[in-house]
This record gives sequence, C-alpha cells and structure tokens, in this order.
Amino acid sequence: MARLAVYGAFSAALAGGVIASAFAQRSNFYAACVYLYQSNACMMVILNLGLFLTIIAGQLVQMIFFGNLRTLEVEHLYERAWYAVTETCLAMTIFKDDFKTLFVVMFTFLLFLKVFHWLCQDRVDSMEQSPEIPMSFHVRMVTMIALLVTVDVLMIMHAVEEVMTKKPNMMIMFGFEYTLLVTNLMASFGKYVLHTIDMRREEPWENKSMLLFYLDLVADFVKLVTYLIFFMVILFTSGLPLHIIRDVYMTMRSFIQKCKDLIQYRKATQNMNERYPDASAAELSALSDPICIICREEMIGNAPPQPEGQTLAPPVPAGPVPRSGSSTTVPKKLPCGHIFHFHCLKSWLERQQSCPTWYVLL
Repeated sequence: MARLAVYGAFSAALAGGVIASAFAQRSNFYAACVYLYQSNACMMVILNLGLFLTIIAGQLVQMIFFGNLRTLEVEHLYERAWYAVTETCLAMTIFKDDFKTLFVVMFTFLLFLKVFHWLCQDRVDSMEQSPEIPMSFHVRMVTMIALLVTVDVLMIMHAVEEVMTKKPNMMIMFGFEYTLLVTNLMASFGKYVLHTIDMRREEPWENKSMLLFYLDLVADFVKLVTYLIFFMVILFTSGLPLHIIRDVYMTMRSFIQKCKDLIQYRKATQNMNERYPDASAAELSALSDPICIICREEMIGNAPPQPEGQTLAPPVPAGPVPRSGSSTTVPKKLPCGHIFHFHCLKSWLERQQSCPTWYVLL
C-alpha cells in the first residue's frame, strides 16, 4: 500500500503539473484540451493517472464484493492477467491502425472487468470446500454477477453497433472478448445455483456432478462457436488471427474430450446392476478391510437367503441395510475383483471410466 500511495502521489503531481502548464500556455479551455490531446507525452501522463485511479476503484470494488483475497486467488489473477496482456499485444498486430487512445482505454476497462469475472469464478469454485456460507456471500455474489452481465451485454451491443455502422475495426475483438466473458460468467452462475441447491439439501445430491459436467460441456460448445466465428470474421476482414489459434485449439480439444468422457461414462454406467454383480457377505468377509476406498465407509453385504421352511425372526439391524438392485449402498464387484459402493462407483465413473484402485477401463 505504501508503494501504491507513493505511485499515486507522483502520478497526481505529474498530471497536475502537465494540466496546469497547458492552461497557462493556452488562452482558453478548448485550446488547452486540444493541446493535451495532441501531445503524446501529456496523454501518457494523464493515462498513467487514469491507471492509478482504475487500480483504486478496483480495490474498492474488491473490498465491497469480495473482501480479502485468498493466496490462490491472487496467484490466479497474476497468471490470467499476464496471459490477457500478452494475448492483446498479439491482437494489436492485426488492429495496429486502430491503436489510439481509445484502444488503450477500452483494453484497460476490459482488463478491469476481467479481474472481477475471474474472482467470481474462483469464489463459486470454492463453495464446495466451504462448510458454511453466510447470507452476505450470496447477496454480494448475485449482485456482482448481475452487474457484470449487464455491463457485458451493453458492451456487446456497443461493439455490434460500431461494427455495423463503420468498417470492421478493433471493436470486433472487444465484442468477441465480452461474449466469452458473459458465457463464462453464466456458466459460473449456473454452478453457483447448483452449489446453493446442494447445500440446502439434507441428503447428498448424486446428480449434481453430472449437471456440472453438462454445464461445462454447453459452455465449451458456446465458446468454441464464438471462437470459430471470430476466427472466420478476422480471417476474411483483417488477416490470419495468430493470437487465438491456441485458444481455438484448446477449446476444441476440451470440448471433444468432454464428449468422449460423456460417451465412455454412458457406456460404463449402462445397466450397472446387471454388469456389476452385488458383492456377497462372504466376499466381503474375505477382504482384509471391507472399507470402500472412495467414501471410506464400511461395506455391508446382502444377507444369504434363508432355507425354505425356516421361519426365523430377522435380527434387528444396527444400521441401514442395503437392498439388492439399485440401492446406493449396495457393494458392487467389478470385473477386476475390486468392490465399491454403488453410488461411490457411479460418482467415480462420472470423472474417470476406470477402476479406482488401478487403471483398468470399465
């Protein structure tokens, strides 16, 4: 904070001196403004002051909506900001004719908004690791997401209007960036809703992981379509957009991999009751430790059938007794011989289609 204060004081003093000098040398307000705008040195000084004010505004918004940042969030901000700056520098090679003061202002505002989009994503992802979430978190998160979505949509509309009324320019890139931001933000909001519903349920929500998977799949598809449209537009209007080739490849690779995972999951979980037989009590007793390694809870086998004609009263169970068939606590035996709870095995197959103990495809 001390270094930021020194930087701010120096920037304010320098900008004040430049503005005072311009008004002292020019006879009226309009002439002084024209001089400041046409002087590259003066604009650099004023933009430097604008950068300081942007940092102060960002810290104020951060304290209101996010409070103190975690170490992981700070690391993610540095990594993503560095990548965003380098990507924009590459994009400048295509729109070098539009590199003016407006471009710098638009890019600074875009990076300013990206920071809060990234923080929203990290906060939503951290909800699963939080035992209790106060009401203030929900109020601030919903308010922040609503504000960001509103600004994103307005900037997209502005970019579309600029491109339609004028020739293709840098607003194509900014419209594309804001489209990606609103897509990621809506995916984060969907995750927030699912996490909130799960926290209010008394029992574990088994279908939550699959809903999250489908949400990521749809988001990747929308981003892939956005990347391809932007790539084709830039290719036919300005040239080969080298700065997004990597993004197009990574997004397409992620989408294809998710599609493969979905197909393998459907194949692995199809007719699970018939494919994976129930483990008997004798098979569980033969294990050195009848514990499901996924949930770390004891597995209880089905009781053997009673002989015909025998009418013994069943013992009172000490805990929940698993039922054969689709009960979530029934131990299931895989072809490799390992045994797990039914619901544990199903949740595992949503992430990986192999045996949890060793790598054997199912």
